[in-house]
Amino acid sequence: MTPAAALAVVRAAVEDAQRLGLDAPQDVTEQVVDELTAHGWTITLDSAEDTRAAVA
Repeated sequence: MTPAAALAVVRAAVEDAQRLGLDAPQDVTEQVVDELTAHGWTITLDSAEDTRAAVA
C-alpha cells in the first residue's frame, strides 16, 4: 500500500470514530487501532522520540 493510500485509510478510520461520537484522542486512537487490526493491519507503538524521527 502506498503512503497516500495508507493515510487515506487512517483518515477514514478517524472520521468513523468521530461519527461514533468519540472526540478524546485516546478514544479515537483505540477505535482506529481496533478497526485497522480487524482488517489485518499490524499496529505497533513507538516511543515519542522514535515518532519524531519518523516524521522528520
